[in-house]
Amino acid sequence: DRWNKIIEPLTFFKIVPFLKKVQRIAEISDTCLVMIRHDPDTSQTYFEDIRGEFVMFLPKDENPKQVGTLIINYLYDTGETGSDAQRTMRRVEVWDEEKWGIYLYSPILGELKEIDSGENPYGFIPGVPFQPQEDDNTFFGISTINDIVKINEIYNNMWTSLTRIVVFQSFSILVVTTDGQLEVVVAPTRFIKFEGSEKGTSDAKYITPEPKIEEARKVLIDLKSELQNFSQVPTEIISQTGGTQFPQSGYALRIRRIPIENLYEDRRMSYGPALRKLVQMTVKVDEIHTNTGSKDRKYHEIKTNIKFSPTVHDMDPQEQAIKDEQEIKYGIISAVDMMQRKDSSLTREEAKKKIESNKKEMEDLGMTAFGDEESAFKNVEELKARANVTRQGIEQSARNKVEKEGEEK
Repeated sequence: DRWNKIIEPLTFFKIVPFLKKVQRIAEISDTCLVMIRHDPDTSQTYFEDIRGEFVMFLPKDENPKQVGTLIINYLYDTGETGSDAQRTMRRVEVWDEEKWGIYLYSPILGELKEIDSGENPYGFIPGVPFQPQEDDNTFFGISTINDIVKINEIYNNMWTSLTRIVVFQSFSILVVTTDGQLEVVVAPTRFIKFEGSEKGTSDAKYITPEPKIEEARKVLIDLKSELQNFSQVPTEIISQTGGTQFPQSGYALRIRRIPIENLYEDRRMSYGPALRKLVQMTVKVDEIHTNTGSKDRKYHEIKTNIKFSPTVHDMDPQEQAIKDEQEIKYGIISAVDMMQRKDSSLTREEAKKKIESNKKEMEDLGMTAFGDEESAFKNVEELKARANVTRQGIEQSARNKVEKEGEEK
């Protein structure tokens, strides 16, 4: 309820678009820091997103893996019409677990002025960094945005080289043949004149090479595919059906998209811990300023119930039934998991009670087949057999057609 109250002012903009903006900034800047602020005049807790270029983290002395100091630092124009020293200032905000401070620094004069400071009322830094998942085998480096820039740069250079090759290969060359000595005079104001060609035969003609543009283009497209693989975007996801006569089915395209969808899902799920931490910190900050809740409770002790919907497309009923059959057979899932899939708001205990309630109702109605996995998946086996018969019929029909065409020839 407290979280809903805090994000209520964002309902005009929607909290989901705000989080999408955070994710987009994180993908581009490698980090998006979400600061949790509180306005004492309105008693409102709100968020501020800050690009990674303006953020610096210093490690703790006792544990270098943890953030000890947060520094937000950016240059801005004061609007003053005087000297550059008055016009250009740098705002520096510093947070650690004990204190905070805001300073103005003049890069030209080298002067530092304190604007405001105080004790940290939270005992923790009220900021959550959202960072994209790191790829272990990137081709050019760690940051994915650098990969994209490099790949695009190389691709553009290749197109430039191709353009030069085509231009050079398209130049017509004048070839002159003669039996005797020949003096060729070329001037801008007259045609080509041959001197001393009376005693022999002379000939002049243009030779225009074939630039092989399509072949060069094909080579470049192949190189593009390799670059896409280097940038960890599978080429089969981006490339179209090409010169095939028949378009691919939706199911085939879906199967080919599975690798990239799994990658997108992994990257999206990598923001889950940061979002959970944001909710916990926000609730704690609001409790401190409104004097509600337990003062001794740490923010990480606040229980949250955040669920992330998968980004991979749902399977059709037949595919889902086959998958469930295998997972139930090997104990990977149970009826409780299937009930929670149907209603994600249920806890495991509530799902168990719901199953028992449904089972009792069906027994009261005389429907004893409930819970019989063999009968539950009977239709699946029938679908498999029917699909097999249909496939065999199609193959036989194709063979008959080929044999008939052979007899006609």
